[in-house]
Parts: sequence; C-alpha cells; structure tokens
Amino acid sequence: MNRHFSIPYNLSHITYVKKAALIICSIALFGFSSLPAFAQNISNGTAIGIQVSGKVQEGDIVTSSINGYKLANSAYDSQIFGVVSLKPAVYLNDTTEKNDVPVISSGEVLVRVSSQNGNINTGDFVASSTMPGVGQKAIDNGYVLGRATQSYASNNPQKTGLILVTLQPHYAQINNDIVHNSLNAYTLGLNEALQSPLGVIRYFVAGVITLFSFFFGFRFFARASNRGVEAIGRNPLAKQAILFSVFINTIITIGIMFFGVAISYLILVL
Repeated sequence: MNRHFSIPYNLSHITYVKKAALIICSIALFGFSSLPAFAQNISNGTAIGIQVSGKVQEGDIVTSSINGYKLANSAYDSQIFGVVSLKPAVYLNDTTEKNDVPVISSGEVLVRVSSQNGNINTGDFVASSTMPGVGQKAIDNGYVLGRATQSYASNNPQKTGLILVTLQPHYAQINNDIVHNSLNAYTLGLNEALQSPLGVIRYFVAGVITLFSFFFGFRFFARASNRGVEAIGRNPLAKQAILFSVFINTIITIGIMFFGVAISYLILVL
C-alpha cells in the first residue's frame, strides 16, 4: 500500500525567510562597500628604504640634497623625492640597513599638510612648505608634489593633518601674471642656488661652454665664407675648389658646435 507523507508549512514563513535573507545580504553589501572608503585612508604604493636625516613621521615629505635625504623645509621644493609611509603595502629595503625609512615615490599616499596657504580642496595642487616635512596648498607657480584626493580644513595654520595625495612631482603653472611669474622665477632660482650651489655651477659652466662653442663656430664660418667669396672674385676659374673648401669649413663649424654641446652635456650628467 502506498503512503504519501506531506510536511506542513506556512507560506508566511517563507516570506520571513526571504526578508531575513535580504536584510543579511544588504548588511553584507553595505559592509563590503565601506571597505574601499577605509582603504582610501591607506597609502597605496611601493616604498623603498632610504636614510633620512632627522626624526620622521607618517606623511612627511622627503627631498634630496647634496648631503643626502632630508625633510623638505622650503616652499615649492624642486628636489622632492617622496613621502614617508611607515606602514606601506609593499616595502623594498636592505635588511642590513637598520636606519632606513620607507618612502613612497609614486602612487597615492598619505601626506602631512597644514592650512598655511588656506584650506585644501580635492583636486588642489599640494607643494612643500617651510614647515619641515609638511605640505601646503599650492597657490603659486612652482614645483608641486601632486594633487589632493581629499580635502583638509583648519583654522590653525600650525596644525597638521593627513590627507591622500596622488604623487606626481612636476612644475605647475598656476598663476599667469607675467610680472609676478618673473619675480617668482627669480626667487625659485635663488632658492635653488642656495640649496644646491654645485648644481648651479655645473649649469653655469655648461652654459658658458655652449655659448663659446657657438660663438667660435659662427665666427670661424663667417671668416671662411668671406675669404671664399673674395677668392672667387679674384679667381673665378677656381670656383669649384673654393666652394668645396667652404663646404669643408661648414663641416668644421658644425663639429666645433657639436663638440661644445657634447662637453656641456657630459658636465651635466656626470
């Protein structure tokens, strides 16, 4: 004899189960969606270990100098190397060097900033400041660290905070006032001369050599050309030979200028 067994159930129970499942899924999705917001407060990039003079902390801006790496302490520093990240996601360092500090040179990193030049909004350029290791809003032409991806506001210009900045050190043209830009360029050049006098001397020597090579090259070419024209006037039958000598002199002129530029290049790169 066949028997049929049935399990009693209430349709309302299924509705409750579905509701509970939806609530759980919503909580889970909300939790996962909040993870990126948390991750945005963490530096993202590969850090390398370098020795930085002085006491450093999270988000300090590091610059290079003739004496090694140090905290940036001048506005719009053009020698910016990177930013200190004490807990980077990836850290490449020499285990034998105990005093190395993890520094990120590219990517998105937390930077210590102040409101010296006003509050920082998302998208503003961030530059170094006179406060050691601290960034500020860039309101003038000069070298910047990158763009802020978070905002920072404070009524106390001496107070600092951490915001995410996309690192892209470069010269930024922010102000288009010609007179102001001329004065600003002079100031930046003077600061660079004070911070790196050896580099200024190298550029000066390279420039002088380049100018002299062009001067002597054109002078030699002018004399050779004038003599060739005079020689053709005196002896038209030797025109081909004279033109060939002018051509040779042109090659020599180019060689003199190229030699001067090559020496200048070696002075700059070596």
